[in-house]
Amino acid sequence: MRKYLIITFLLFTFTYSYAQPSSEKLIRQGVALHDKGRYKEAITCYEEALKVNPTSMSAIYEMSLSYLQLKDNEKAIKYSTKVITANFQPLLMDAYIVKSTAFANQGKVADAIKLLNEALDRCGDEYLLHFNLGLSYFNSKDNKMAVQHLRKAIEIDATHSSAFLLYAYALSDLGRWVQSFYSFHFFLLLEPNTERSKDAFGEMFDIINSKMDDTPEKLSPEEGVDRRMIYDLIKKKKTGATDDISNYNFFVEASKAIFFTLGQMQNDSQSGLLWYFFVPTYDEILGSGHFDTYCRYISVSYFPESLAWWDKNKTHVDNFIEWFENGQGGVDEEADYGDDSDLEDIPSK
Repeated sequence: MRKYLIITFLLFTFTYSYAQPSSEKLIRQGVALHDKGRYKEAITCYEEALKVNPTSMSAIYEMSLSYLQLKDNEKAIKYSTKVITANFQPLLMDAYIVKSTAFANQGKVADAIKLLNEALDRCGDEYLLHFNLGLSYFNSKDNKMAVQHLRKAIEIDATHSSAFLLYAYALSDLGRWVQSFYSFHFFLLLEPNTERSKDAFGEMFDIINSKMDDTPEKLSPEEGVDRRMIYDLIKKKKTGATDDISNYNFFVEASKAIFFTLGQMQNDSQSGLLWYFFVPTYDEILGSGHFDTYCRYISVSYFPESLAWWDKNKTHVDNFIEWFENGQGGVDEEADYGDDSDLEDIPSK
């Protein structure tokens, strides 16, 4: 009889355990629901996961993230704090970002900045920490600090378009229009055809259309750039016409003038992101044989003609993308590089 009871108990225990989903499986289900925007259902899964494993930091972190999406900032802070307090290394940086974002959502930008600086001390230089710090400083209108952290984010990982976009806006607010122009360009290279791409192109186009004669501080030398000379070269490209075709041609010629001129100015004594990243990148694009394709590629959100050209010239587009990603690919034999007469007065390196 005792043997029978023991066997029955073991069978019941095995059946009950087998029927209970593991905490990991419940977390996976919750993440899948979160990704579909079903945040409340995701939280229910995480709560069930915590019943199975009350110490699961993964469930606690994912809960904080879903609460953040629901704009329940207090609960997002509560659960992300648990992960931070536990010093759970695999999700420590992510928890800091959730908590700082919740602070920012509450208008506590100073608290968010303090927290992210603490995260840098504990987690080291990470792209997302510097980006979020840049965003927080930008929102608090401290553009100098925003630029500092966004530049660091780009130096760590130059594949994220958002850092270039925010860097461009912060630089523009500081009056550093040449650097901003380059950063808008690179953002559009990474993200050419979204709604924010159209806004970014418009901001970039405004830079080269700006009248700066009455703002001498924007034309003084900066970071080794003769901004007065650049500005004068841009003015020579203007025709006064405002139709889309004329505007596109002006954008191409002004971009070419800036890239060529700074490429010729570059030497080994210069430093900074402008000189060791932007200038050599665009000097190479300018000389690649793909420049016309590149200009069409990054302007598809702004000029309907560029989008139509893009749809009809898939081979040129594919060749450019292959060249950019792999350093190889065919040259656009039909590319039009225009008249370089205004550029010949620049001394060679």
